[in-house]
Amino acid sequence: MIHLATKEELDMGSPFDFLGPRSRYNSPSINEEQFKNRKLLRDLMVKYGFVPYNEEWWHFRLKDEPFPDTYFNFVVE
Repeated sequence: MIHLATKEELDMGSPFDFLGPRSRYNSPSINEEQFKNRKLLRDLMVKYGFVPYNEEWWHFRLKDEPFPDTYFNFVVE
């Protein structure tokens, strides 16, 4: 996510795809601004039908997944 006025990324407290304890949504090692940024992302994603995964602040799944038991294996270009 970026700040529209500055075009700078919001500080989420850890990089995307970082799998350490700091990547938990409510990690005690992030500051208040970082938590607010994570909450903003989460609130928006939930509003539009996604379910969060608490272990990774960036990880969501579609709430009403139309193919929950289907594994898709194809190249995306």
